[in-house]
Parts: sequence; structure tokens; C-alpha cells
Amino acid sequence: MVLVIGLNPAIDRILIVPNFAVGATLKAESVQTLAAGKAMNVAAVLRLLGVRVGYAGFVGKEEAAFFRRRLPDVECWMVEVDGRTRTDTTLIDPVGHTETHVREPGFAVQTEDMERFLDAFTGVIVGVEFVVMSGSLPPEAPEGLYAELVGLCHARHIRTLLDTSGTPLAMGAAARPSFLKPNTEELAELTGGHAGSAAEAALWGRTLLQGNTQAVAVTRGAEGAVLVDRETAIQGNASVPSVVNTVGCGDAFVAGWVAKLVSGSPLTEQLGEALAVAGANAMTHGAGVIERRNLDLMRDRVTISDVW
Repeated sequence: MVLVIGLNPAIDRILIVPNFAVGATLKAESVQTLAAGKAMNVAAVLRLLGVRVGYAGFVGKEEAAFFRRRLPDVECWMVEVDGRTRTDTTLIDPVGHTETHVREPGFAVQTEDMERFLDAFTGVIVGVEFVVMSGSLPPEAPEGLYAELVGLCHARHIRTLLDTSGTPLAMGAAARPSFLKPNTEELAELTGGHAGSAAEAALWGRTLLQGNTQAVAVTRGAEGAVLVDRETAIQGNASVPSVVNTVGCGDAFVAGWVAKLVSGSPLTEQLGEALAVAGANAMTHGAGVIERRNLDLMRDRVTISDVW
């Protein structure tokens, strides 16, 4: 089973507002509300891809049932905490081709919450083959929490993937997770190097291949991604026919990558599937909301080549 860790979930509200303008009174063409956050999106896409998945993390007490409904038939270990789960609002203007994001604060975790989560985590990972740690940390959580979880997993020979940012990423990367997925900005924060090209992204990504870290994927927005291990560096891009949404594309990328990692697929298939799933996400409103026909289409629209 792949266990996805979601420590700072969010409720995503997506409003389609043609001709959006600041200061105006506007009418939304449609509104969508999803239980989300990076980890929830990853888990939802993994489920769609046929991977046996579990989900563990924090959630506000009032929203726990709402979040469980996003993952039917998935084992969930949610530590319910006081306070509300944060809400992220995205206003998409299909006419002006803009996205406006408003992020609200959410619950803070207490020492007791942390203890309950760690107790649950150490019990849940028995029998797990892969752990994905995705997203930011909630207020009051220790910044070294991901590093601690990576250590607990490695002690049990469980592979890990980390996708976060800031100090939690720096501390987590120092714990040498099996796989890392920074974007170009996060790669610069980790290495101090500028990655303006695919070759530079591969070079700086390779500096992170220390200890247990086996591969690094650097996502480059519209320019695709680079995937590097100790022997090979490849780059790829996906030609998306119609981009309507960019929220959750990185999470979809992670899910596609993990699906191929757990199946033992070669590097080119890992990157190809990750890019195809991310592209399919971009074709649909809603993070981690993917239509099968779009995924089938995108699998034929990915190009992979060697960096060196």
C-alpha cells in the first residue's frame, strides 16, 4: 500500500468568473468545492490510477466526514483537531486567462495532536511499502516533522517521497528521502543553484542524490520536468491541447510518478506517466480531478529525451 500523509489539508473553492475584475460585482458561472490539499489530491489521483492507497493526517473536526467522502473505499487515519480546516479559493477567468488565489488560515496543531498523529503513523506504516509526504505543515507543527517521518520510514526500510517547500523541505531533504520533487524555485533554495535550463536542473538535482535519495524530479511549469537518478538524466514535456486549470498539476505529477515507481517501471515510463497525469489535470477544473479520456489522450502527447 502507498500511504499519503496530509498534515495541512484544505477545502478548495473554485469559481469560474468570466471577465473577472478587482472591485467589481461579479457573477460566478460555476462553483466547485472539494476536499483537497496537496496530499488529498495525490491520494485521489493514485486511487484513480488503480494504486492501493491509504491516507493519514490532520483535519478539522467539523470537516472530517467531508474529507472522507473524497476517498471512498480508501483506508483513512485522520486525526481530528480543534479549529476549522483552511479554505483556498481560486477564481478562474476563462476570458482573461487568469487565476486569482485567496488562501485563508486554518487550524493550528497542539502537542497532544502531534502525539496522536505520531502514534497513529507508527502503527499504520506496518506493512506499507511507500509513503508520500506532500504539502505544507500546519501552524505550530515542528518544521522538522517531515524529517522525523522520513527517519521512521527508513528505519523500517519503507521508501519515501517528499514534496514540500521552505524549511520543512530543507530539513526533510537533509534526512535523505528516497525521492524528491522540487520545482525550480525550491531546487534553488535547496542547492543555491540557478536552473534555467533542463541541463542545469539535472545538474543541480543530481547534487541531491546523497544517502538514501535515489531520484529527483524537478518540475519546470510549462517547460515540463527533468528526472535524474545516479546514472541517467531525462527531460520531458506534455502538449496539453487546452489548459483550463493549473491547480493540482504538481500533485497529479507526483501521483503518476509514484504509480510507476511502485510498479517497478523504468525511468522513462515514470516521467512519461507523471507528465501525462499532470496534463490531464490541467484539462479539468478541480485539483486532482481527472477524466479517463483526457489521461488516455495525454499519454500520446508526451515527449521524452535524454539530457545527457
